[in-house]
Amino acid sequence: MSVMTVMEAPGATTAEYDRANEIMGIHGDEDAPDGLVQHVVASDGNGIVGVDVWESEEALGRFFEGRLGKALAEAGFSPDLKPRIMPVHNYLSGAGRHGGVLLVVEIDGFTPDLYDRMTAGMEIHAGDGRSHPSVWHAVGVADSGDLVVADVWESAEAFGRFAEEQIGPAGAAVGLGQISPR
Repeated sequence: MSVMTVMEAPGATTAEYDRANEIMGIHGDEDAPDGLVQHVVASDGNGIVGVDVWESEEALGRFFEGRLGKALAEAGFSPDLKPRIMPVHNYLSGAGRHGGVLLVVEIDGFTPDLYDRMTAGMEIHAGDGRSHPSVWHAVGVADSGDLVVADVWESAEAFGRFAEEQIGPAGAAVGLGQISPR
């Protein structure tokens, strides 16, 4: 089963992230670990946030135990840094081409059933999702049963347009209130 991870490193810098990748010998997509589907890291002003989609929890575990854990320690990250791991409910690679912003939204009370009902009415989610305007869109199910949505968009404005035109009306139809992505 595919998994989504969210790893937050308060106080961490992009330089430390770059150092960890250097230690592991990761310089681009060609060096990506086996089983990694998508990876993004962003600075939120308070540290860095990373979101990954993995083919399986086993692939993630092999990478974390074999390479990532040691590299994070050597690069100066907290030894307590561990990813939140959750099953993927939905993942799609969209039509967007250049990631400019990572949005993470945790929605209390928004369950897989509500998500499915909402997206069933959104033509943009039909088929394989290639027409979705994001670069990629992943939805994980937290331990609480609520959803965590992570999207990569070309810009905050592109997401804003999509939220106004698509998410707002479809969300209202299933009782979704205002969302506050970070």
